Amino acid sequence: MSYVVFCKGKTAKKPYWIEDLKLNLYSIEELCYYIYSNVLLCDSELVKPELAFWIKEECGLPDLYASIDVVLHKDPRPERVAAQIFAYMDYLGKQERETVCGKIKKAAALGINERKKSRGDLLYLGGKYGEAIKTYEDLLLKEAYDDEKMQHSLLYNTGCCYGNMFYYDIAYEWFMKAAAMEIDRDGDMKAALFCKRMVLDEMRWKVFLEEHKEFAVFAAAMESEQEAFLEQWEKEALTKELEGLKRGPKGREKEYYVRLTELVEEWKRGIHEYF
Repeated sequence: MSYVVFCKGKTAKKPYWIEDLKLNLYSIEELCYYIYSNVLLCDSELVKPELAFWIKEECGLPDLYASIDVVLHKDPRPERVAAQIFAYMDYLGKQERETVCGKIKKAAALGINERKKSRGDLLYLGGKYGEAIKTYEDLLLKEAYDDEKMQHSLLYNTGCCYGNMFYYDIAYEWFMKAAAMEIDRDGDMKAALFCKRMVLDEMRWKVFLEEHKEFAVFAAAMESEQEAFLEQWEKEALTKELEGLKRGPKGREKEYYVRLTELVEEWKRGIHEYF
């Protein structure tokens, strides 16, 4: 998406609250971006009279309100409201508008459980792990899933959320629940073992593997991956940079730890890619 957006209306004194994302909107431009970025979340929000009224009163756009009000009274479909807003703002090109509105229409047609699951997935991908967990656990508690595949996905994704929050012991339990369903046992066991390795020192790790023979194949594969990684790591320019700082004059020791801290933070941000 690459174009210039010309501002219309005014900045709202009272923002519009999006409960699903715990998000405040302050302008019609922010509303457009919210719709564009959350096609699976925005359908019910678009047909609320409160939103149309906010556009009129807070954004100062009575003519846009009037066109939305007609839609809400004649044919209150979320994709039609989105089309009115996009057209008024000249937001996106014609083809892209149609694509986005088509996705909103498909989302609105999903079953209630699938829609809730999709919302949880978007929260997870957006880094809102706590809110995603709440969505997933609520669906599991109420047994509100359409089939075993969805149930498995809820279990696994909950484990991913906890893993990204560094609650590895809890993540391990969720991955094991997913593994028990025998849908993607290898992937589940691998993720569970990774979490267990993150919380055990060398001695306890060996004891764990002795007591859980079912992980033997996965542990061997993990060890092989680790050896390959370390071998590659030793060849990296970054490794040489760190070694140079570590072994350099005493004054460079601080630089070494600063750089190490930066790398750890990068690793934390990227660890979700493992799951």
